[in-house]
Amino acid sequence: MNSEDVTTVYDQDVMITMRGVADSVGLPYTVNPVEVVDREVLIELREGPVGPPGEEGAAAWPWAWQGDVADPAALTALGLTTADARKAWRVVSENAIYYWTGTEFIAFADAFRRPGRRGAVNVLSGIGLAGTTGSAASARILGSAPNQQLEITFPRGAQGEQGDPGSAGQIADASDVLVTEDKPLGQGYVLGFDSATGKFRPIPSPRLRGPWTIGNNQFLTAQNLKEDPKVLAAITIPAQPNAWRPWIEGAVGISSGAPTRCDVTVRVGAPDGEVVAQGWGHWESRFAHVLISPGFDYPVKPGSQFGIVPANQTVTLYVVASRAAGGGTYTVNGNYSHLQVRALPA
Repeated sequence: MNSEDVTTVYDQDVMITMRGVADSVGLPYTVNPVEVVDREVLIELREGPVGPPGEEGAAAWPWAWQGDVADPAALTALGLTTADARKAWRVVSENAIYYWTGTEFIAFADAFRRPGRRGAVNVLSGIGLAGTTGSAASARILGSAPNQQLEITFPRGAQGEQGDPGSAGQIADASDVLVTEDKPLGQGYVLGFDSATGKFRPIPSPRLRGPWTIGNNQFLTAQNLKEDPKVLAAITIPAQPNAWRPWIEGAVGISSGAPTRCDVTVRVGAPDGEVVAQGWGHWESRFAHVLISPGFDYPVKPGSQFGIVPANQTVTLYVVASRAAGGGTYTVNGNYSHLQVRALPA
């Protein structure tokens, strides 16, 4: 064909798109259709036979494998957002991988056609368990590759004969004893049963603690006193690990004559605090010893909080003289006075 015979039908730059068309019957095309729309040209060409596999390409973008979904509709129903970017699924109905970029899917058709690379070696660890006597042996694999565990259950055998006695162990190591840092097992503690844990735990010893004493040279010595009331002595008891009630015994050398009688009380926390011990004076001045024993202003029974000193609290006890009758003077002789205090766990 001569150049003079060529007729120009379109004299502008155009965008050409070539599209392969499948040959379903194996006949060659005699005509390759060309379609021009505005400045775009579409040319359809017959596809050739499938060629050999090409060279292996670069590694794909890393993605977070999410497993299988049934079809694209199930994938769309997930409602993915930009936070799900780089996730990928296998769409079973299409045998394709769908990769989510954060805004759209990229589909890889026919993604599962040949065996992949060799995976990591499975590290299989084992564990043996004892089943009940007479049960059947069983085994199962737990976890997922490459870190799996083989669990084998063996039937427990019949009860054997009693073995030889073992060596003595520490009580703190016993299975029914619970010792912690806040509840240690040491001096001043014994074991008590804790119903909440079902075990024995250390508790402060319930025995009397002490004694703490006031000697005769620590009491006031004075004559012809008129003050009412009057503090004769005081003693400070250190903090105890549990709540307790003072158990007090002693005597005070105090004398007064009719019509005056002076009594003695021991009070907690202040000179006018709760009375935990007391002694009754005499009408005769020659009876100069007032014996002190536990006594309270109100009836006390187990569980009563009267006269209780809280745990971990230091407290001071005061020995106080007060007139029970009359308005005369009284004399205190410290040389014949003494007091003993013990802590009775509440």
